[in-house]
Amino acid sequence: MKTLFPPTTGKLCAVLRTALTASPLAYASGVTVGPELPATKTARMVTVRDDSGPDDGVQTRRRYGINVWARRQDAELLALLCMAVLRSCADGQPITATDSFSGPYSIPDDPAYVVGNEDLVHFFFTFRVSARGVDY
Repeated sequence: MKTLFPPTTGKLCAVLRTALTASPLAYASGVTVGPELPATKTARMVTVRDDSGPDDGVQTRRRYGINVWARRQDAELLALLCMAVLRSCADGQPITATDSFSGPYSIPDDPAYVVGNEDLVHFFFTFRVSARGVDY
């Protein structure tokens, strides 16, 4: 028997999009969320990157890196909101737990991302996702 591990990047992107769209907080509005930066930069962007290696056993533990870009007054708050959302996204389908959060850390971009006439501030954090595989 072999174990098939479900993809979790799309699930994490969807969870963040839903939570940020529903948030009444001004710094959460209009956020672009995806596995890559959009071709046209927006004032608030979040990328979800899988930094994991191979899977083993019946449970996978995936390491993720989350990048957040926003205006200076919003960036760290947005990163902290994303962390809070991801801490509570385990629903067993397929994510069974999230843990080992570190950050957020300020990252200097060279050159800076500019939207309008404003430099965006970049924050980064990591965490781990556990997901249950299915035998096939």
